[in-house]
Amino acid sequence: MFRNFSRRLKRIAFSLLILQCFWLLNGCAQQHAFISSNGIESAKLDALSQQLEAQGWKVTLTQLEIPREFPDTSIAINPAQQNQYAIEQLIALMQELRFGEPHIFKFAEGKHFYSINNIGLYIRGSQPVSMPPSWLRSDNCEEGDALLSLKSAGSVTLEYDPFDADLEQLNSYQGRWLFDGETLNVHIMEHQQDYICKEIMRKTWRGYSPAQLFTPLKEVEFAPLNCHFIIIEAE
Repeated sequence: MFRNFSRRLKRIAFSLLILQCFWLLNGCAQQHAFISSNGIESAKLDALSQQLEAQGWKVTLTQLEIPREFPDTSIAINPAQQNQYAIEQLIALMQELRFGEPHIFKFAEGKHFYSINNIGLYIRGSQPVSMPPSWLRSDNCEEGDALLSLKSAGSVTLEYDPFDADLEQLNSYQGRWLFDGETLNVHIMEHQQDYICKEIMRKTWRGYSPAQLFTPLKEVEFAPLNCHFIIIEAE
């Protein structure tokens, strides 16, 4: 009887040890912040991302829409999240950057569900959103024909027909855009491109017409984002 009781104690002690190790591993695991924003200055968003990364976080900027029912600053976590220090660290940084006191949601399922070491951060700002043209076509692009469809909610659809494809095909990609009236930022998958907007006159069959030319500021791996884009009035 004493031997059975001793074995039972050993099993309980072993189970507690395993559970403690799990808690320690969970607490030490790298936290991953998924940031969804709307109407936030790029410089402020960059500062948040850089400071989180400096503190050991992994950061991903998402293309998720912020639900209307979410307060302007919200955090979504898994109900089983045990790393309270990470939450406090994130809240302190948000307050330091003057994003406001975040409201915390706990989701066990659904679109805004995150696994234990992942945290969703939703930030809605009051920065006026300048509207770019609703669509832009590529302008003499060496890579292929491309069309950007820019929606008022901040989403963008890129349709791309590469010249070097064996068969004629139209590829479609979804992403997000930001526009401050001068620079258009397009974020598709993990690729981002900035375009400077310039008012020009372009010769058409009717004569010269006003146009807006969007010129890429860098070269990225995703070829269609290296195209120039244009819209010509009364084309």
